[in-house]
Amino acid sequence: MSLRVLIVDDEAPARERLRALLTEVPDAEIVGEAANGEQALGQIDSLDPDIVLLDVRMPGIDGIEVARRLAEAPAPPAVIFTTAFDEYALAAFDAQAVSYLLKPIRREKLAAAIAQAGRLTRPQLAQAAAAAR
Repeated sequence: MSLRVLIVDDEAPARERLRALLTEVPDAEIVGEAANGEQALGQIDSLDPDIVLLDVRMPGIDGIEVARRLAEAPAPPAVIFTTAFDEYALAAFDAQAVSYLLKPIRREKLAAAIAQAGRLTRPQLAQAAAAAR
């Protein structure tokens, strides 16, 4: 079963890099991309990803606020922060982040974070599948 991933970053090269890295991560399927927090919230509602790769600093609604809003949802996607700024790590984990990766992101670190998120979200997916039967 593949994990549905949404990429959220205001910089196109960063989204492109994550997209390229994810092609090398087993069980990861990119379902969409967003360039800011507002787009991310809309994409999350419409695409229902299992995992959101989320930048911290973006114009408008930042990544921390997106994560806080997601944490209030009954069955939120797992959030993995992907950022160049280490000073937001505590706020990220307070907002229920699964992982916090510093740029430049290495494939091994991303794969490990996706695997960790998958362990957390697969039970949620199993519950949803059972409820749909």
